[in-house]
Amino acid sequence: MSKLPFGLSARHAVAVVVLACGGSVLAPVPAQALIEYPYCMRVYTRDQYEDCSYSTLAQCQLSASGRSAMCYRDPFYRGAPGTAYVVREPRVPYSPFGNIDPYYNPYRATVAPPPSRHIHRKPKRKTHRAQ
Repeated sequence: MSKLPFGLSARHAVAVVVLACGGSVLAPVPAQALIEYPYCMRVYTRDQYEDCSYSTLAQCQLSASGRSAMCYRDPFYRGAPGTAYVVREPRVPYSPFGNIDPYYNPYRATVAPPPSRHIHRKPKRKTHRAQ
């Protein structure tokens, strides 16, 4: 078996790389700030959708040109008039899958329900004996 620098064999080097990559994937990610933009574009296609990621009306109109789309000011925008965007902290821990319960603890031990006292027994079959 060939030795690599630092006296590692190829098998150990692969294990080190796998552990390093796995550790970086499992590392906690800090909560991301939510950005609100003042202008939205509504696109009219088979599956209609809205894209609220424009700082100015001109940006939105350039994106909407040539498409079946409309630009409008976001009625729920919390920033002052004339501001390009607002950064706010999330109210709950950020999850790409939607809001999650901030009190959820995946490591909490749950108590199993007590066993049922009712014992299910099958009724005995009657056998007919010749007398």
